[in-house]
Amino acid sequence: MNILVSGGSGLVGSVTIQLLLENGHTIYNLTTQKALRSEHAKVHHIYWNPRSGEVETSALPAIDTVVNLAGFSVANKWTKENKEKMISSRIESTRLLVKISGQAHTFVSASASGIYRDTDEWQDEQSAFANDFLAQLSITWEEEAQKARVNGARVALLRIGVVLDQREGALGKMIPFFKMGLGSAVGRGSQYMSWIHLHDLARMLVFAVENKTVEGAYNAVAPAPVTNKQISKSLAKALNRPFFLPNVPAFALRLAFGEMADMLFTSKRLKSEKIQQAGFTFQFPDVDSAMRDLFQK
Repeated sequence: MNILVSGGSGLVGSVTIQLLLENGHTIYNLTTQKALRSEHAKVHHIYWNPRSGEVETSALPAIDTVVNLAGFSVANKWTKENKEKMISSRIESTRLLVKISGQAHTFVSASASGIYRDTDEWQDEQSAFANDFLAQLSITWEEEAQKARVNGARVALLRIGVVLDQREGALGKMIPFFKMGLGSAVGRGSQYMSWIHLHDLARMLVFAVENKTVEGAYNAVAPAPVTNKQISKSLAKALNRPFFLPNVPAFALRLAFGEMADMLFTSKRLKSEKIQQAGFTFQFPDVDSAMRDLFQK
């Protein structure tokens, strides 16, 4: 298939593209860099600018599938400027993707587990949404992606949890402290974190591309959410470091990171049965196996 990808240069996007290539697909990677050269015969870089609506459409063939992963990271301080980037990088890019994807029969789009309420209760895809910044951003993001249905596309929305990888994201920010033996839980420590190994997330995106029955919203999280304290202990164990310090108080992290720190204190205990019932299997269903894979290679 000819697959149009946004956000392909990011961590999740680059791994997903590699898996799609291994499965024989041809990639058209949207990039804001002009005249970017490809190092792979089946990867073609296409210039676009979502803000201005400019796209190098003359270089696009008929597109079968869209994989939408573009979005300025929410793991930055939530200044007014950064919030605007978080919104525009998702909403404007998704709107443009729907416009240029033409008769693509599949539209797979990222969303976020931040769409759900802060609670220790189990939540599935039918659970009520929150009413904070992240939830409203995710709701609008999904609404824009759903517009691809007007063109006849099958739309799959993956509500992604905390992605575990040693290079970036939440885990990447924790590692330096844990390596120094300064790791601990944050806030009350009993708040749930719904997580997913990077490789399983990329596999799930490919699964959504290639399986016609995958449609609608799915929680892109491992089947065993853990508390903040449990994931912190697992990380310390994988790094062979001590874990004995008291929890970092919420006010200290809010002083350091501002409003963004609240993401660390909310509880998301999400179910993944829906994607499993569709036929997806996790390579890393529990946090200890995920940590071993990341740090004992």
